[in-house]
Amino acid sequence: MENIERQQGESRFRHMVRLCVDKLNKENDLDWSEIVEMFELNCSSDHLRKKSYAYKEFIENEEVEKLNEEESITYKESTEIMANGSYKSDKLIKMSATQEKDPIYLLKAHGFSEKEWDLVSARNNIWNVYSKQDGVQCLYSSKITVKPKVTGFDVDKFLESAKEKIVPEFKHHIISDGDGLLEIPLFDMHFGVNTYENYLEVRDKIITKIRSKKWDTIFFILGQDLLHNSDFYGRTASGTVIEKVDMTKAWEDAFRFYVELITVAQNSARQVECSYSIANHDESMSWAFVKTLEVKFPEVSFDTETDMRKAFVWNDVFIGYSHGHKGANRIHENFFSDFGKLMAGCKVVEVHTGHLHAEAAKDKYGILVRTLSTKGKTDDWHQDNGFVGSHKRFQMFEYSPFHLEAIYYI
Repeated sequence: MENIERQQGESRFRHMVRLCVDKLNKENDLDWSEIVEMFELNCSSDHLRKKSYAYKEFIENEEVEKLNEEESITYKESTEIMANGSYKSDKLIKMSATQEKDPIYLLKAHGFSEKEWDLVSARNNIWNVYSKQDGVQCLYSSKITVKPKVTGFDVDKFLESAKEKIVPEFKHHIISDGDGLLEIPLFDMHFGVNTYENYLEVRDKIITKIRSKKWDTIFFILGQDLLHNSDFYGRTASGTVIEKVDMTKAWEDAFRFYVELITVAQNSARQVECSYSIANHDESMSWAFVKTLEVKFPEVSFDTETDMRKAFVWNDVFIGYSHGHKGANRIHENFFSDFGKLMAGCKVVEVHTGHLHAEAAKDKYGILVRTLSTKGKTDDWHQDNGFVGSHKRFQMFEYSPFHLEAIYYI
């Protein structure tokens, strides 16, 4: 029940009028006789009820006059981005009773495309606005919550599409000899922002290097922000909303790129090894991507563990790798703590990281930490945060059993 007590600053007459109008609007449970008794009125309850219709008209006219003085009511519209990728929108909208029940109309009225967004909830309240020109208009205070439309990911369709786009595979020849280790760490490729066509020159240079000799081992580090988004909502692994890309195409492009490289590598090395490296943009998507490659290439050794810091040892060569988005200030100490015994037995100790899209190197405790650059386009986040102007290139590393023999820029 609404408050029936007299309000501060309210006259006795205004108090009575308010209770009578509220009674007509069924906003209090008083009987007409109770109101007559409360205000010691000299009339019957039925007479008061009839007079209350005049009171109601009086109040409504008074509100219109007030609006006339103010010209219009300022409505504070707002939009809120939620952590889960959904949006809340609050706007004043002119619509009919039919339109307020139409999800597509509500989406469009709030500026959302029905092809890209789903309506989660909606609440519309009448909000009358007065202007001298149009008089009283029946508008709605409209509050909706929307979420990005999930287009879904058809695995069978993707695999069929990817199969059609991949060049015919080479017949796998067993390599019984070969020497040297070729490390291929392509960090921060951001497929989705970048395409297969963008990386054709990179692919061709890598294939030329792979075919230049017979290798003992070729080692691919996969992940490291291979894909720009970690889901279909345009979010990173932590839920940060960034520029949304076409994840089906991003996956297809990355799949085609690596299937071609791994196929060539199998025919040029005694063994091929691949390892997943977790990163901040594409944690879930890239892990699933590497698991798909593992099924595609049963003869290749895959490490799909999700450790933040990982290591690969070949003869007297230690290669550590981590994306660099966590623990970057203590990366020498962290790798020494995790892999100190393995490092102690090796003559070459390298740790390779990414994330910053710029090249750097720091030798500390005999651990050479290299931050690797990327040839990928600068995405919105790195542009906004000033990570611009760096050399656009990837790196490959060639090792003998005891030395780093060469670094190749591609």
